[in-house]
Amino acid sequence: MWFRLRRRRQPPPVLLPSLDRLSELVERVVGLLAQAATAPEATVEPETPREHIGGHVLFVASTAGYRLLDRDGVPPARGDALVLDGAGAVAVVLRLGPSPLPGDRRRCAFVERQERVGPERSFDG
Repeated sequence: MWFRLRRRRQPPPVLLPSLDRLSELVERVVGLLAQAATAPEATVEPETPREHIGGHVLFVASTAGYRLLDRDGVPPARGDALVLDGAGAVAVVLRLGPSPLPGDRRRCAFVERQERVGPERSFDG
C-alpha cells in the first residue's frame, strides 16, 4: 500500500520591523535633512586640466575587430575625425575614458572607423 504522508505546510513567519527602531530612523533622517538645509553650500572648484602623462591610447573599432594604438600628445576631443593610416581611413572619436590596459594612467580615445563614401552617383543617367 503506497501512500504519501502529507506534511502540513506552515506559513512563513511574518517579520514586522520594530516600531521603535523605525521611529528612531525617521527622527535621524529628519535631523539630517534639517542639518543639510542649514549647512553652507559647498563651492565647486573648476576642474583643472589633467597633467600630461605621455601620450594616449586609441581603441579602434572596425568590422575586422579591435586594435589598440599608442599615440603621442594630448588625446583628441570627442567628435574629432582622425586619419589612421596612409590609405586615408577616417575614424571619429566616440568618447574618452581610461586606458583599457592594466596599470596604464593614460587616457583612451574610443574611435570607430567610418566607411569610405565613393563619388556621388545618380540612378537617373
